[in-house]
Amino acid sequence: MVSKAKRWLPRVWIATVGAGALALSSAAAGCASERPPEPVVAASAAVTRPALPATRQIHVKTPDGLSIAVQPWGAPEGPEIVFIHGLSQSHLSWAPQITSGLAEQFRLVTYDLRGHGVSDKPLEAAFYQEDRRWGDELAAVIEGTGLKRPVVVGWSLGGVVILDYLRAHGDRKLAGVVFVDAVTSFDPALLGQMPPVTSEDLPTRLGAMRQFLRDCFAVPPPPAEFETMLAYNAMVPVELHALIKDISLAGADESLRALSVPTLVIQGAADRLVKAAMSARTTSLVHGARLSTYEGVGHAPFYEASERFNADLASFVREANAAAPPR
Repeated sequence: MVSKAKRWLPRVWIATVGAGALALSSAAAGCASERPPEPVVAASAAVTRPALPATRQIHVKTPDGLSIAVQPWGAPEGPEIVFIHGLSQSHLSWAPQITSGLAEQFRLVTYDLRGHGVSDKPLEAAFYQEDRRWGDELAAVIEGTGLKRPVVVGWSLGGVVILDYLRAHGDRKLAGVVFVDAVTSFDPALLGQMPPVTSEDLPTRLGAMRQFLRDCFAVPPPPAEFETMLAYNAMVPVELHALIKDISLAGADESLRALSVPTLVIQGAADRLVKAAMSARTTSLVHGARLSTYEGVGHAPFYEASERFNADLASFVREANAAAPPR
């Protein structure tokens, strides 16, 4: 029994859209003052995106007893894709994919990581820091939705989740892997700096939240979408950040070297949270991995360059499924 699994504190939390937040040890208290001023949203960025279609949300149970919210989309018989969002985000991060032509061709599955969205939010450290918990959660999502051999797409913290899955389960049940500005090492040299998101001063913390979200984009979202992003970031418990930064990545490099399914690494060249050197390192460790760099794009290529991203993903998923041996 998880006594605190559905408990979360109604405090405003940080908009750590990627796992740059995992590098708390490198955060400098004054770094927010060194960043550029808040940008003005250009008219070209204010594009109205279609509303999310209705979905049948289900809940799957993890081996450690948590309820994880999962959302199936798209063509039930199409090639399978599982999307894994970043730290402090939710499945709503993938709206540019859910509302695109991808849903006409592929079976899409999103889910809210533990501690995020409408999934359970335990506050005990073990639920976030112990080996294989994140990987077992992904395995539960794959099994609970009846997926046979999906391509898994991990953004930022999603890279850590994929590594945890590979260490515990290997790649036998996967068709391919896509790392998107993904954290695969906690080396501070590969992560950006952070404003003082752990400050006890509320105005300082609120400013840090807004700065983090701005740092995710080279071209800022329109105001209404920015506000929605702030709202679902605020659903994450304050305590989660302190717990999540100590996830173990022991054996991660060995898992990358052992990865035998097709692998695509996507990196926004203008990312301020996860440096391009991270993706270059990931690519060098995975045999046959392909690196695709998006010039002028920040931490969220699937949002800022969604048309290119969706086309690249569709092509990769078809190739990965064609290359996969019979089940």
